[in-house]
Amino acid sequence: MRVGEMAVLGGPGALCASGIGSCVTVILYDPTRRVGALAHALLPTSPRPRDEKTRPADTKYVDTAIDKMLERMSAYGVKKKNLEAKIVGGANMFTAFQSNVGKDNVAAARAKLKAEGIELVGEVVGGHIGRSVEFCVGSGVVTAKTKF
Repeated sequence: MRVGEMAVLGGPGALCASGIGSCVTVILYDPTRRVGALAHALLPTSPRPRDEKTRPADTKYVDTAIDKMLERMSAYGVKKKNLEAKIVGGANMFTAFQSNVGKDNVAAARAKLKAEGIELVGEVVGGHIGRSVEFCVGSGVVTAKTKF
């Protein structure tokens, strides 16, 4: 999955993303229904306005990507109370630029998941190297590999 993309899958199969540097990959999983979603978000929060009715559902932002994931997963009968989350990414890839976008992406993901009442059960975040991720929806297993 490329930056700014999101997908939902019910049943066996895998969702994958590579080139995860300062981006964050959010993974939502319902182990009872075996339905999963993965979003590869570039930036922490969508631009103003914050009104839910007028805010764009752009999955390149962590907050709106999670909103879209929840919306799409509900079509599979998924309930928020059954979801668990994992996040991967948020590295500081360019230390010379003193960028905090990776940390900001991780913080936005944690805050949005908490606000939605979704338990964060695992994360591989931070550092200075990129990653790739494979999410096997049938089993719920997430494999994160470092790229250096």
